[in-house]
Amino acid sequence: MNKKLTKKQEKVLETIREFIEEKEVSPTFEELRGELSKKGMKLKSNNSLVQYLGSLEEKGFVQRFEKARGIRLLQEVAAGLVEVSLLGNANCGEALNFAEDYIEDSINISKKYIKGNKKDYFFVKAVGDSMDKAKIESGDLVLVKKIKGEPKLGDRVVAVINGLGTIKKFHKIDEYTPVLMPESRNEKHQPIILHKDDQINICGKVEKVFNFSTFQPQT
Repeated sequence: MNKKLTKKQEKVLETIREFIEEKEVSPTFEELRGELSKKGMKLKSNNSLVQYLGSLEEKGFVQRFEKARGIRLLQEVAAGLVEVSLLGNANCGEALNFAEDYIEDSINISKKYIKGNKKDYFFVKAVGDSMDKAKIESGDLVLVKKIKGEPKLGDRVVAVINGLGTIKKFHKIDEYTPVLMPESRNEKHQPIILHKDDQINICGKVEKVFNFSTFQPQT
């Protein structure tokens, strides 16, 4: 295996490594192109990037998978990553479709965020602005740990209500009436009072938010 890299291949590899070290998840093609553009290496399309990644894969530096964040380093950084399932969208305003038993994708993440079994964790992608005060913005990746029983007051949770998912802060009006509270600068968002007739599943507690909402992909 020829491990000698061209200068541009080295730049692509180093950019992948830097992205993972900073964001602690693998980049999408659009994110990687954006970071390379900042370094003066502008690629007109993903096809050009695929060629570079193909060369890096042939030389044993990366491994690619058919998914959004499917670039994996095969060197020292890779040893610190673990794969966690992405289950879909959870709205930070009105609830969106969310299927706990459906894996939409998988994402490489630093092992330091996983305590115990990785199967107890999953990602959702935040949509909406009802949790912006909690620094959960539309487009962010939210790492969630499954919980059994009732969450603690003040926990930020992913809940499925009548088949639709949402991210909110858990609270109670009284001993018997739980409520999901928005944390938003937008006053239109109101608390969601949970009634006993609702089909409710509080799937897990928010453990970490990975901010991708400010990323501007290259066109």
